[in-house]
Amino acid sequence: MTDGAGAFSIVTPERELEFIGTGATASFLLDNGFANADREPHWHLRWCLDRMEVGEAMDVGSARVVREAPYD
Repeated sequence: MTDGAGAFSIVTPERELEFIGTGATASFLLDNGFANADREPHWHLRWCLDRMEVGEAMDVGSARVVREAPYD
């Protein structure tokens, strides 16, 4: 997949959300305090998300991010 592509679900203590794209996913994690911008800048979160395999999970603060199969 090219940078920016992908589908992700994010499970937080309050809710579960779905996002298309690494940029939107990284922005949500930063804007809602799950990621620390000093330690995990936007570009680094995008880089990590882009390299996840389908079904792979990553914890970011109290949120769990799972890479989903691309939508058709």
